[in-house]
Amino acid sequence: MIYITTLPKIWEKESGSYRFDKATQVDYLANNYHLVKCLGNPKGKKILEVGCGSGQSSAYLAEKGGDVHLVDISEKALKFAKDYFTFKKLPVKIYKQNAFSMNFPRESFDCVWNGGVIEHFSDKEKKIIIRNMWNLVKPGGKLLIMVPNAHDLLFRIAKKILEIRKKWAFGYEDDMTARRMETLARQAGIKEYSIYAFNPIVGIWFFPYGREITDFLNLNTLKLHKTKSPLGHVIVLVAKKPKK
Repeated sequence: MIYITTLPKIWEKESGSYRFDKATQVDYLANNYHLVKCLGNPKGKKILEVGCGSGQSSAYLAEKGGDVHLVDISEKALKFAKDYFTFKKLPVKIYKQNAFSMNFPRESFDCVWNGGVIEHFSDKEKKIIIRNMWNLVKPGGKLLIMVPNAHDLLFRIAKKILEIRKKWAFGYEDDMTARRMETLARQAGIKEYSIYAFNPIVGIWFFPYGREITDFLNLNTLKLHKTKSPLGHVIVLVAKKPKK
């Protein structure tokens, strides 16, 4: 697991850019829209985010009545998440663990999810993470995973430019396709699932002045950011575990 040794350093550094007001950005709002659309009403549900980063989308679920649990490998990220939940006056349970060795009973959560996590690992490691998450889902519960879409061509061009300029901040990132996500889900033992992509706008933000350009063109609306599109920046995989 070569990336587990480097990821903590990368995300410790990245967590320094987290801000409370990011939760009001239109891309966060679009993510939250699809999160609730896929998982259903969070009220009364026990929810685990594996690789929580700032934890701000999980805080949105907590605001709607979810019993939120957060896992991350970065102490700075977990501190930010704890401070944010405190600021929002929301309860949360926080664990410093990694996705390969989580200490929770099998089938103990109604919802298990993450966004922007598994693409930082090899396919072998991705399958382990997906399987571990799936094992924690209760019968009748749901798994949700969000990853960058390899078919967001503008994003991939911008990312390559950033890598050439040594400005790419996120280390190894293996952008995915819906077909590859489908293959990984099946290999992880998931038989029934749905996959789609959304947000055809945010990939432009990775270009210099990308946000300013999309602002000028009036593209930064919630309606556009949450729009489903094969070229959207975010791929969503959602699966419901059959009841026994």
